[in-house]
Amino acid sequence: MAEPMVPNPRHAELRRLLAEAADRGEEVRRAYRPASAAMRSGQVWTGPTATAWTAELEARHRRLGQLAQRVVDAIEEELRRQPAMVTESQANAMRREAAGRT
Repeated sequence: MAEPMVPNPRHAELRRLLAEAADRGEEVRRAYRPASAAMRSGQVWTGPTATAWTAELEARHRRLGQLAQRVVDAIEEELRRQPAMVTESQANAMRREAAGRT
């Protein structure tokens, strides 16, 4: 007799993690916009050092956004690799592993 299939518990956890990573990624993408806009306005600090500092700030901001997107992409890839349904014993094993009881 075939074992009953149940929703994969990893799916729920990965979806939760994906939502969290997407939210944090959006925060990262917005994080330095006010400082960058203020610096580009020319009303905060001017001169060659200010220009170099602004360029560095914006480069780091872009890099943070790229890294945040890589995290989201990795979680999405893992979610695609996981089957939506698993056997009940597989689901129980996944729950035990997640709880640290293997």
